[in-house]
Amino acid sequence: MNREDRLVASPHGGKPESVSICEAEPAEWEWYLRIYDKQMAAGIKLPLHNDSFLPAGFMPYWLKKNGKVIGGAALSGSAIRDLFTIPPHQVDHRLILAVVEAIRETEAGGGTRTIRAYEVFADEEDAYMRAGFFPAPHRHRWMQRPTAEYDSHGNGGSAFQSVEIQNEGGERRLVLEREIGLFLFKHAWHEEGSKLEDASFAEVLSKLKIGAAHMTEETTLASSLLYDTSTRALIGVCIIGMLAGCPTIQELTVMRAYRGRGLATQMVQKALTMSKKQGLPLLRIRAMHGHPHESLCFQLGFMPGPLFISTMTMYG
Repeated sequence: MNREDRLVASPHGGKPESVSICEAEPAEWEWYLRIYDKQMAAGIKLPLHNDSFLPAGFMPYWLKKNGKVIGGAALSGSAIRDLFTIPPHQVDHRLILAVVEAIRETEAGGGTRTIRAYEVFADEEDAYMRAGFFPAPHRHRWMQRPTAEYDSHGNGGSAFQSVEIQNEGGERRLVLEREIGLFLFKHAWHEEGSKLEDASFAEVLSKLKIGAAHMTEETTLASSLLYDTSTRALIGVCIIGMLAGCPTIQELTVMRAYRGRGLATQMVQKALTMSKKQGLPLLRIRAMHGHPHESLCFQLGFMPGPLFISTMTMYG
């Protein structure tokens, strides 16, 4: 994007306002984000240590009115995320429209008509809808808790096996990648109501490859495969990866016929225990609202963050 672009919000009701944007220094911008982008989520959304919060393709920008910073956002050529304001200013549809026009008028935007906003907090949904955005149907929240050691208590008919990583053609890949991928494809991704029910098997494998590239020795030890001791069938998968510098439950699934026996709870307890032993301070999960994972993790002491809509889209 250009160093500074002038914006005028188009009239979707209310008085148009003039806002300008300019590039921000990432470290300073992230400190503002920590304070003003929903305090309840500050310790959940943001990375640990010195890892950059900005995802690939996004740059930090200040939002200014009359030369004064009133907020910020991370922008790309066709997307908005982490839009925040400094009190007494508020995120409203006029401000959102101003940011949309900024994206469309820049060289990076290229006049694109479709704009997406990511991880929109539920209490800002109305403002985005008034600006012309359509919400995805699912709501999510980040949940996290400190790691802790649990007494080992297995289920008599099941046994844990460690997850292993191997280097293949210069890439880090999961051992038993296809077996794990097929299990997730059948028992997690294609369940009715899942936001991934239309995903292909190739997409499952691609996600596993990306996750394996960011797994560490510690998160590998915290992950687990669960097998039926009599049939030797894979009945449960728990994959712990590193996301923004934080250990995160990326896959957690039990075969339908084995649910209700506390197996998912045991896998999460194992993940918390092994993470604690490896010196990892916390574990988190991105849970879909209303999904059993949300209830399971709440019962295990995970602190829930605020709800957000994963994607909202404005079509041209």
